[in-house]
Amino acid sequence: MYQQHMQACHDACQSSPDGTARMLRFVLATIQQQLETVPDIMADFETAGADSRFAFGSKKAGLQWLEAHASETYWDALAVADNDVELLKVFLRVPGLGLVKAGFAAQLFAGRVGCLDVHNIRLYNVREQVLRVNKNAKPETIHRRASEYAETCLRLGGPVSLWAHWCEYKAEVSPAGNWPEGGESVSMLHVEALHGTWWHTLPQFMLYEETPRYELHAHDEEPTDGQRQ
Repeated sequence: MYQQHMQACHDACQSSPDGTARMLRFVLATIQQQLETVPDIMADFETAGADSRFAFGSKKAGLQWLEAHASETYWDALAVADNDVELLKVFLRVPGLGLVKAGFAAQLFAGRVGCLDVHNIRLYNVREQVLRVNKNAKPETIHRRASEYAETCLRLGGPVSLWAHWCEYKAEVSPAGNWPEGGESVSMLHVEALHGTWWHTLPQFMLYEETPRYELHAHDEEPTDGQRQ
Protein backbone atom coordinates (compact mmCIF):
# COMPACT_ATOMS: atom_id res chain seq x y z
CA MET A 1 0.00 0.00 0.00
CA TYR A 2 2.56 2.57 1.12
CA GLN A 3 5.13 2.13 -1.63
CA GLN A 4 2.61 2.26 -4.49
CA HIS A 5 0.55 5.10 -3.08
CA MET A 6 3.57 7.13 -2.01
CA GLN A 7 5.13 6.88 -5.45
CA ALA A 8 1.93 8.33 -6.88
CA CYS A 9 2.02 11.11 -4.28
CA HIS A 10 5.64 11.92 -5.11
CA ASP A 11 4.80 12.01 -8.81
CA ALA A 12 2.09 14.60 -8.18
CA CYS A 13 4.10 16.76 -5.79
CA GLN A 14 7.28 16.77 -7.86
CA SER A 15 5.56 17.23 -11.22
CA SER A 16 5.45 21.05 -11.09
CA PRO A 17 5.14 24.06 -8.79
CA ASP A 18 1.37 23.66 -9.04
CA GLY A 19 1.70 20.07 -7.84
CA THR A 20 3.69 21.16 -4.81
CA ALA A 21 1.25 24.00 -4.11
CA ARG A 22 -1.72 21.60 -4.28
CA MET A 23 0.03 19.30 -1.80
CA LEU A 24 0.66 22.16 0.60
CA ARG A 25 -2.96 23.31 0.33
CA PHE A 26 -3.96 19.75 1.17
CA VAL A 27 -1.68 19.78 4.22
CA LEU A 28 -3.17 23.10 5.34
CA ALA A 29 -6.66 21.68 4.82
CA THR A 30 -5.95 18.81 7.21
CA ILE A 31 -5.05 21.07 10.14
CA GLN A 32 -7.58 20.58 12.96
CA GLN A 33 -9.96 18.76 10.61
CA GLN A 34 -11.19 15.20 10.22
CA LEU A 35 -9.84 13.66 7.03
CA GLU A 36 -13.39 12.95 5.86
CA THR A 37 -14.03 16.70 5.55
CA VAL A 38 -10.94 17.44 3.47
CA PRO A 39 -12.54 16.94 0.03
CA ASP A 40 -15.00 19.76 0.77
CA ILE A 41 -12.22 21.96 2.12
CA MET A 42 -9.95 21.34 -0.85
CA ALA A 43 -12.76 22.12 -3.28
CA ASP A 44 -13.31 25.46 -1.57
CA PHE A 45 -9.58 26.22 -1.45
CA GLU A 46 -9.37 25.59 -5.19
CA THR A 47 -12.20 28.00 -6.01
CA ALA A 48 -11.94 30.65 -3.30
CA GLY A 49 -8.26 30.51 -2.36
CA ALA A 50 -7.39 32.52 0.73
CA ASP A 51 -10.99 33.78 0.85
CA SER A 52 -12.28 30.27 1.54
CA ARG A 53 -14.59 29.94 4.51
CA PHE A 54 -12.23 27.20 5.71
CA ALA A 55 -9.19 29.50 5.69
CA PHE A 56 -9.26 30.25 9.39
CA GLY A 57 -6.31 31.14 11.57
CA SER A 58 -2.91 30.74 9.94
CA LYS A 59 -4.39 28.81 7.00
CA LYS A 60 -5.30 32.08 5.30
CA ALA A 61 -1.74 33.34 5.58
CA GLY A 62 -0.46 30.00 4.29
CA LEU A 63 -2.69 30.10 1.23
CA GLN A 64 -1.71 33.70 0.48
CA TRP A 65 1.98 32.86 0.85
CA LEU A 66 1.68 29.95 -1.56
CA GLU A 67 0.29 32.21 -4.27
CA ALA A 68 3.60 34.07 -4.30
CA HIS A 69 6.10 31.36 -3.39
CA ALA A 70 4.96 28.10 -5.00
CA SER A 71 7.68 28.02 -7.65
CA GLU A 72 10.64 28.69 -5.36
CA THR A 73 9.29 26.21 -2.81
CA TYR A 74 9.03 23.55 -5.50
CA TRP A 75 12.58 23.97 -6.75
CA ASP A 76 14.07 24.34 -3.27
CA ALA A 77 12.29 21.17 -2.14
CA LEU A 78 13.48 19.23 -5.20
CA ALA A 79 17.06 20.28 -4.45
CA VAL A 80 16.99 18.75 -0.95
CA ALA A 81 14.44 15.96 -1.47
CA ASP A 82 16.87 13.35 -0.12
CA ASN A 83 17.69 15.28 3.07
CA ASP A 84 15.15 15.00 5.90
CA VAL A 85 16.19 18.06 7.84
CA GLU A 86 16.67 20.42 4.91
CA LEU A 87 13.35 19.35 3.38
CA LEU A 88 11.61 19.99 6.70
CA LYS A 89 13.12 23.46 6.78
CA VAL A 90 11.83 24.24 3.28
CA PHE A 91 8.26 23.41 4.28
CA LEU A 92 8.56 25.18 7.62
CA ARG A 93 8.64 28.43 5.60
CA VAL A 94 4.93 28.01 4.88
CA PRO A 95 2.85 30.04 7.38
CA GLY A 96 0.72 27.69 9.44
CA LEU A 97 3.02 24.68 9.17
CA GLY A 98 4.94 23.55 12.24
CA LEU A 99 7.19 20.53 12.49
CA VAL A 100 4.36 17.99 12.40
CA LYS A 101 2.70 19.28 9.24
CA ALA A 102 6.04 20.10 7.61
CA GLY A 103 6.91 16.45 8.28
CA PHE A 104 3.65 15.43 6.63
CA ALA A 105 4.53 17.58 3.60
CA ALA A 106 8.00 15.98 3.43
CA GLN A 107 6.39 12.55 3.52
CA LEU A 108 4.04 13.35 0.65
CA PHE A 109 6.69 15.12 -1.40
CA ALA A 110 9.53 12.61 -1.08
CA GLY A 111 8.69 9.85 1.39
CA ARG A 112 10.76 11.49 4.12
CA VAL A 113 10.20 12.16 7.86
CA GLY A 114 6.50 11.64 8.76
CA CYS A 115 3.56 13.14 10.65
CA LEU A 116 3.36 12.65 14.42
CA ASP A 117 -0.28 13.56 15.03
CA VAL A 118 -2.19 13.33 18.32
CA HIS A 119 -2.71 9.57 17.93
CA ASN A 120 0.99 8.92 17.39
CA ILE A 121 1.95 11.21 20.26
CA ARG A 122 -0.20 9.16 22.62
CA LEU A 123 0.72 5.79 21.15
CA TYR A 124 4.48 6.36 21.27
CA ASN A 125 4.53 8.69 24.30
CA VAL A 126 6.33 11.42 22.36
CA ARG A 127 7.46 14.44 24.34
CA GLU A 128 5.51 17.56 23.34
CA GLN A 129 8.77 19.50 23.17
CA VAL A 130 9.88 17.41 20.20
CA LEU A 131 6.96 18.76 18.17
CA ARG A 132 7.53 22.43 18.83
CA VAL A 133 9.63 25.00 17.02
CA ASN A 134 9.78 28.77 17.16
CA LYS A 135 9.99 29.72 13.50
CA ASN A 136 11.40 33.12 14.49
CA ALA A 137 14.32 31.49 16.30
CA LYS A 138 17.91 31.53 15.06
CA PRO A 139 18.62 29.31 12.05
CA GLU A 140 20.79 26.97 14.10
CA THR A 141 17.96 26.51 16.62
CA ILE A 142 15.44 25.70 13.89
CA HIS A 143 17.93 23.25 12.38
CA ARG A 144 18.38 21.53 15.74
CA ARG A 145 14.64 21.26 16.33
CA ALA A 146 14.08 19.91 12.81
CA SER A 147 16.85 17.35 13.34
CA GLU A 148 15.34 16.15 16.60
CA TYR A 149 11.90 15.78 15.02
CA ALA A 150 13.27 13.87 12.01
CA GLU A 151 15.31 11.59 14.27
CA THR A 152 12.22 10.88 16.39
CA CYS A 153 10.19 9.86 13.34
CA LEU A 154 12.97 7.53 12.25
CA ARG A 155 13.29 6.01 15.72
CA LEU A 156 9.54 5.29 15.77
CA GLY A 157 9.72 3.29 12.55
CA GLY A 158 10.12 5.89 9.83
CA PRO A 159 7.61 7.12 7.24
CA VAL A 160 6.56 3.67 5.99
CA SER A 161 5.60 2.33 9.41
CA LEU A 162 4.03 5.59 10.59
CA TRP A 163 1.92 5.88 7.43
CA ALA A 164 0.66 2.31 7.40
CA HIS A 165 -0.22 2.31 11.07
CA TRP A 166 -2.04 5.66 10.91
CA CYS A 167 -4.09 4.71 7.84
CA GLU A 168 -5.26 1.47 9.48
CA TYR A 169 -5.99 3.29 12.74
CA LYS A 170 -8.00 5.99 10.95
CA ALA A 171 -10.14 3.40 9.18
CA GLU A 172 -10.75 1.48 12.43
CA VAL A 173 -11.96 4.47 14.48
CA SER A 174 -14.10 6.08 11.75
CA PRO A 175 -17.84 5.42 11.32
CA ALA A 176 -18.63 2.24 9.42
CA GLY A 177 -18.78 2.82 5.67
CA ASN A 178 -16.54 5.89 5.58
CA TRP A 179 -13.59 3.88 4.27
CA PRO A 180 -14.87 0.94 2.18
CA GLU A 181 -11.41 -0.60 1.77
CA GLY A 182 -10.07 0.19 5.23
CA GLY A 183 -6.61 1.68 5.48
CA GLU A 184 -6.22 1.29 1.72
CA SER A 185 -9.00 3.83 1.19
CA VAL A 186 -7.48 6.22 3.71
CA SER A 187 -4.14 6.03 1.95
CA MET A 188 -5.65 6.34 -1.52
CA LEU A 189 -7.47 9.55 -0.61
CA HIS A 190 -4.09 11.25 -0.35
CA VAL A 191 -3.22 10.13 -3.88
CA GLU A 192 -6.51 11.42 -5.23
CA ALA A 193 -6.15 14.74 -3.41
CA LEU A 194 -2.70 15.40 -4.81
CA HIS A 195 -3.72 14.49 -8.35
CA GLY A 196 -6.88 16.61 -8.14
CA THR A 197 -9.26 13.66 -8.50
CA TRP A 198 -11.66 11.92 -6.13
CA TRP A 199 -13.30 8.53 -6.43
CA HIS A 200 -15.29 6.14 -4.27
CA THR A 201 -12.93 6.49 -1.30
CA LEU A 202 -15.60 8.71 0.24
CA PRO A 203 -18.91 7.78 -1.38
CA GLN A 204 -20.84 10.25 0.77
CA PHE A 205 -18.63 13.11 -0.44
CA MET A 206 -18.50 12.54 -4.19
CA LEU A 207 -17.58 16.05 -5.25
CA TYR A 208 -16.28 15.17 -8.69
CA GLU A 209 -18.49 12.41 -10.06
CA GLU A 210 -17.30 13.01 -13.63
CA THR A 211 -13.63 12.70 -12.71
CA PRO A 212 -12.16 9.22 -13.34
CA ARG A 213 -10.30 7.37 -10.65
CA TYR A 214 -6.58 8.06 -10.72
CA GLU A 215 -4.67 5.11 -12.12
CA LEU A 216 -1.59 4.26 -10.09
CA HIS A 217 1.62 4.29 -12.07
CA ALA A 218 5.23 5.39 -11.73
CA HIS A 219 7.03 8.13 -13.64
CA ASP A 220 10.77 8.47 -14.00
CA GLU A 221 10.84 11.67 -16.00
CA GLU A 222 12.70 14.64 -14.58
CA PRO A 223 11.45 18.24 -14.99
CA THR A 224 13.34 20.01 -17.76
CA ASP A 225 15.01 23.40 -17.45
CA GLY A 226 12.32 24.79 -19.71
CA GLN A 227 9.69 24.05 -17.03
CA ARG A 228 11.33 26.38 -14.55
CA GLN A 229 9.37 29.54 -13.82
